[in-house]
Amino acid sequence: MIHKKFEGKKWVIYYVSINNFVDDLAKLGEVLDELSRDRRIVSIIPNIGLTKTSTLFGTSFQGVKGLAIIVEKQ
Repeated sequence: MIHKKFEGKKWVIYYVSINNFVDDLAKLGEVLDELSRDRRIVSIIPNIGLTKTSTLFGTSFQGVKGLAIIVEKQ
């Protein structure tokens, strides 16, 4: 569910994919707890676009496909 996409000297960027936003909120909370134990979460950026629901409601319906979490190293 969580993938490290970048690690530099001061910053780490993780990507969390979302299948069903409401159902995945508990897992997202666990990820945030884990990442914030010894580091500071600076930003959470949503990746919004076409989702599985878009096939039912049309391409004008978009949802959260994932989240980029930017963490500052201590």
